Amino acid sequence: MIIILDATINNWINCWNFAIDDDFFTSDIQQAENWNKRAEDFGKDVEEDRQRKKNIDFFNLLEKIGFNPFGARILDIGCGPGTLSIPLAKAGAQVTSLDISSGMLDRLKEIAERDNLPITTVECSWWTADIDELGFRNAFDLVIASFTPGIRDVETFNRMTACSRGFCYYSNFIRKDPAKIPCEIYTQILGNLPRDNIFAAGFMYPFMYLYTLGFRPVVNITHKSEDRDQSWDEAAEKAINFLLLRQNLTDDEKEKIRDYYRYSSIDGRYLTHSELFKGMMIWDIRDKNIRT
Repeated sequence: MIIILDATINNWINCWNFAIDDDFFTSDIQQAENWNKRAEDFGKDVEEDRQRKKNIDFFNLLEKIGFNPFGARILDIGCGPGTLSIPLAKAGAQVTSLDISSGMLDRLKEIAERDNLPITTVECSWWTADIDELGFRNAFDLVIASFTPGIRDVETFNRMTACSRGFCYYSNFIRKDPAKIPCEIYTQILGNLPRDNIFAAGFMYPFMYLYTLGFRPVVNITHKSEDRDQSWDEAAEKAINFLLLRQNLTDDEKEKIRDYYRYSSIDGRYLTHSELFKGMMIWDIRDKNIRT
C-alpha cells in the first residue's frame, strides 16, 4: 500500500510540474522591478477597515485550529505591504516578512517603525531562497503564503513547509469568471493561449499534494461577486501591470492592449462584472493521517 501511495504522490508531483510553464514567469530581477513599480498603490487599504474585514476569514481559520499568534514566530512569504504581517504583529507575534520588492518592504517598515511593531523584513526571492542560509528551517510556529507568486511549484511549496515547526497557511485564487485578462488580448495581441488557468490551479495543486501526503488541512472557500467601473486607461494599465509580472511586453503590445480597452469602453468607462472564488487552508505539519 505504501508503494501505491508513493506512486500517487510522484504522479501528482509530475502533474503539477507539467502544468508549470517556465516561460510564463519573468526573472527575479524583472519581478522585483515590476512589483516596485506597483508598490505605492498596491494594497492601499492595508490599515483600513475594509482590509480588516478581509482578514476576518484568516483569523477565524487560525482560531478554528487553536493557533494563538501571541508570542509566536511567524514567517510571511510574499508579504507585500504587510496585509497579514501588520495585524499578526499587532496580535503579539514576532513576524519575519519576506518579499522580493524593496518598495513593498519600505511601506511595511514605515508602519512597523511608526507603531513599534516586532517585524523583521527580508528582501529575497522565494524562488531562489536558501532557507538554511537564512536560518529559516524549522524556525517558525506558523508559515504563511497568501496569494503570492512566490509559491509556484512543488519545490517552492516544500521550501515553505520546511520552515515550519508547527502550522502552515496557504491561500490562492481558484476561479474568476470572466478571466482577469480578456481572452482576445492573449490570442489577438500576444499570440498565445490564455494563461490565467495556472492561477485557477494555484489552490488545487497544493491541496491535492497535501492530501496525497496524508495531511487533512482545514479549508475555507470564499466567493465574491464584484462590479467594477473604471476608466478605460486605468483598466488598461492594471492589465499591463498584471501581465508584466508574468511575461515581458513590447511597447507595441502595450499600446495594442490600451487600444483594446479604449475601444471596449462605453463613454470612456470600462465596466465589468466578475465572480471570484478564493481558497485558503491551514494544516499542522506534525499531523499526518496516512491511511494504509
